[in-house]
Amino acid sequence: MMKPVYKKDGFTFYEYTPSITKPFFINMEPLTIKRRIRFLLAYFYGYKVFYLKENDEFIGYCVVQNGKDKRYSFSTDKDILVGPYFIHENHRGRKLSIFLLDYILKKSDVKFENAYDYIHKDNIPSIKASEAVGFKYFSDANLTKYTRSIKLCDSGKGEYVILKYSNK
Repeated sequence: MMKPVYKKDGFTFYEYTPSITKPFFINMEPLTIKRRIRFLLAYFYGYKVFYLKENDEFIGYCVVQNGKDKRYSFSTDKDILVGPYFIHENHRGRKLSIFLLDYILKKSDVKFENAYDYIHKDNIPSIKASEAVGFKYFSDANLTKYTRSIKLCDSGKGEYVILKYSNK
């Protein structure tokens, strides 16, 4: 089910609750087999997709998952994981990722104690967007080969960086 949840300055935020057969209401980027499996597993723990629409065009989205998923040993059922998030390439450079994350963390009905975001270390724009809304460095991490779990590791030793936003 897709419903509008917030409007501001020509933008509308929509909230979508996925089904087991339809992980996204709108596929804005390729849905590979790995991503399909990831969202199938996430479905059982619960996730939502928030879309950003400008005028008549959907231009971005952010996935928000419950932190009780066992693949994320550092989070609890009171936490959320944000991401992946995506802004269409024609709309990048306008700080829309920050706008989208800010809505989810500070204005949406999503309840949480902590929000986590794990981002590949090479994705500097996403790291900066997360930091701009208040995320702080939490740990380095690696993705396990078979279970695709996120495992924490020493600083400088991970392929990913985990950022934490506290709602306390």
